[in-house]
Amino acid sequence: ECTLVMRGHESFVMCVDVTSDGSAVFSGGEDGTVKKWDAETGVELLSLKGVESVVWCVRISLDGQVVCSGGSDKTVRLWNGATGAPSQIMRGHDDKVYAVALNVDASLVYSGSDDSSI
Repeated sequence: ECTLVMRGHESFVMCVDVTSDGSAVFSGGEDGTVKKWDAETGVELLSLKGVESVVWCVRISLDGQVVCSGGSDKTVRLWNGATGAPSQIMRGHDDKVYAVALNVDASLVYSGSDDSSI
């Protein structure tokens, strides 16, 4: 049974991740935004903008302080999970980024691309 619906993206939602404590949900969309939601109320808390295309994947660090996204613009982006401030843009793939992962302390970022590379 569905108990909560979160609405706010202007188009398709492509990915979702939840903080380890279950307090927040992050989503990435075709509209080029990453959004942070209150997991209990469904209220949109932040809208992280700056991605120039579809956000295909999103991951949250264990402490919830780092948000990592990958998109059709061939970039991996890091954001502050509390404030939504962008912290880093990583380039290096030749095609869309479909997968991102963080190690335990978020000191390393891994990404997988349509260019067949990690």
